[in-house]
Amino acid sequence: MPLSAQTLLKSLAATAENLLDFAIPPYCPLCRDVLAQPAGTAVCYCLACSQRLAEQTGDRCQRCSAVVGPWSSTQQGCVHCRGRTLRFRSAVCLGMYSEDLRRALLSAKWSFSSVQIQSLARLLAQRCEPQLRALQVDRIIPIPQHWRQRLWRHFNPAWLVAEQLAGVLKVPCDIHILRKSRRTRPQKRVSVTRRFENQKRSYSIRDAAVIRGERILIVDDVLTTGATCSEVAAVLLQAGAVECHVAVIARVLDHSA
Repeated sequence: MPLSAQTLLKSLAATAENLLDFAIPPYCPLCRDVLAQPAGTAVCYCLACSQRLAEQTGDRCQRCSAVVGPWSSTQQGCVHCRGRTLRFRSAVCLGMYSEDLRRALLSAKWSFSSVQIQSLARLLAQRCEPQLRALQVDRIIPIPQHWRQRLWRHFNPAWLVAEQLAGVLKVPCDIHILRKSRRTRPQKRVSVTRRFENQKRSYSIRDAAVIRGERILIVDDVLTTGATCSEVAAVLLQAGAVECHVAVIARVLDHSA
């Protein structure tokens, strides 16, 4: 029985990929060792690096996901977020923005390929799936980029992370309902005391009726002061969402990063 054109194309593509892997073996972006698994597998990092990136280190603040001491009470936040007005209820992250995770995330964000950021998103989904499912969110909304920023960035990391989480949690990922209506200065170029002000009135909702009564998971690549996610949460709550939570790849404790 003759093969269909689609089956033939898939077979040729698989053969070409295998030949390419043989000629140029895929390697781990972190340790540069040749990967034992094919390049097309879910995570582009070797097993050892994947385990280090997803390693749980210390207790976390439920409010901002920062690492805290074993006897710390975080009901009102921790030393990193206490006293700040954060409109989201909780935050989940893969790890702290340091060492291997910092290197991996910087490489992923500025790569021409989205493979690395998707791999980090899969690690986030795998390690934090129980926490994310417990939130019982109805919709996932990534932090959008301003249209000018989209002209020179290869992709929006937040969108890619959100799509991965949506696939695991089986809830819709909405990349159109929220838009960045005002261009702002990059947060790392703004003093810590001005970061919340820098984000004010910079986001808007296109169809508020869609999210009315829903629990929303806001997704970004990193969380530093929480100013961006808090501003987005405020907009979503004003539009009718009942509560907002945050998921990011890394929690940044160094405000100069």
